[in-house]
Amino acid sequence: MVAQMAYRLLSAADPRRAAVPYLPADDPSQPRRTRDVLDQYPYLRARVQVWVDRYDESALEDADAFVTAHLDDLDAEKAGHDLAVWLCDWGVMNDAGTRWFLDPRAGICFVELDNNSEARLDPYRHVVECLTQGQPVARRFVEKARELNAV
Repeated sequence: MVAQMAYRLLSAADPRRAAVPYLPADDPSQPRRTRDVLDQYPYLRARVQVWVDRYDESALEDADAFVTAHLDDLDAEKAGHDLAVWLCDWGVMNDAGTRWFLDPRAGICFVELDNNSEARLDPYRHVVECLTQGQPVARRFVEKARELNAV
């Protein structure tokens, strides 16, 4: 069995963390880009959120219904990270120009847009805020991503 690497979105990384050391070009753990779905939603899966296996328009409505459900026992940080990863996966699945940037050494990730390493999707902080306030975020995220030609 191959162990999977767990990633945190860049905006969720601890800002007090030490800088990542230089990685030689032949180091297999160096940062990489991929069009594969990251599929890291353990908190949402534990809550039996079946929409996380779909990347169509209707899944956005289901995601927003989850956000606006005002669940008392919701951990906004964990749910926010999972939802942000799912939203980025949604973008990767629905646009040929987006891809994940993964840094295994640092355990961080974000989505790059259209071969432009400066343009990124990394909605974690905003998603946590929306979850805390019970405001829909999935549809608005996709609309904003479309404005950026990301979806």
